[in-house]
Amino acid sequence: MVSCRISPGARAFFTSRAGGVSRPPCGGPGGSGGLNLALHVGDDPADVVANRARLERTLGPGLVWMDQVHGNTVRVAVDPAAAEAVGECDALVIGPQVTGRAPAVLVADCAPVLLADESGSVLAAVHVGRAGLFAGVLPAALRRVRELTAEPVHAAVGPHICGRCYEVGAELSERARAFGAASTTTHGTPAIDLLAGIRGQLEGVPLTVIDACTVEDERWFSYRRDGVTGRFAGLAVRNGDTPPAIRRWADALG
Repeated sequence: MVSCRISPGARAFFTSRAGGVSRPPCGGPGGSGGLNLALHVGDDPADVVANRARLERTLGPGLVWMDQVHGNTVRVAVDPAAAEAVGECDALVIGPQVTGRAPAVLVADCAPVLLADESGSVLAAVHVGRAGLFAGVLPAALRRVRELTAEPVHAAVGPHICGRCYEVGAELSERARAFGAASTTTHGTPAIDLLAGIRGQLEGVPLTVIDACTVEDERWFSYRRDGVTGRFAGLAVRNGDTPPAIRRWADALG
């Protein structure tokens, strides 16, 4: 797991393949137990439940999950009794009334984007792949966050497929040009740069980037690299919700 600051009041956590009980093809590096957190990839549901429980015990807050569909629907949780799942959407915003909860986004090449206001009272997790970039799910989530807070908003993005590896057809790459996300691979073929598109859609919101490509770095699940595989998570967590030991570890990372 890696971590970075989203805002002064919230941190981003990005899980890795390692540290769970899932078996291949959802296992960890070198045949170790994998921390697959997705129920829709053919993994044993009991193993996924065990992995999610292990993650909650480590981080502290209860996690709220989405059923992601590569769209632009944003759901907002403001009920203090927020459920652990909110149904189909690709962005989840948690309001200040919902305490002890953290929004989660699952990925295996798409970009996990996390938002938080200055104090960390409002949090969001956003699933940004090619479809989400084109559909505007990130600007939609940003608007909903700003409806709930007058504070400045900050963002963080975790490991995802980079513009050197995200090969697509020429038509899709050209379509991405309108979002500032047209790219070329290391072989000179058409590609999409999700990070460039995300920067453009954030319109100057301060962004912290975990610089890691899921295809190039085997610490993370990658659909492009492996085909059938698990999913890792990006989590937006209020500073006060994490146990002291985790807070000290995260703070040491910067």
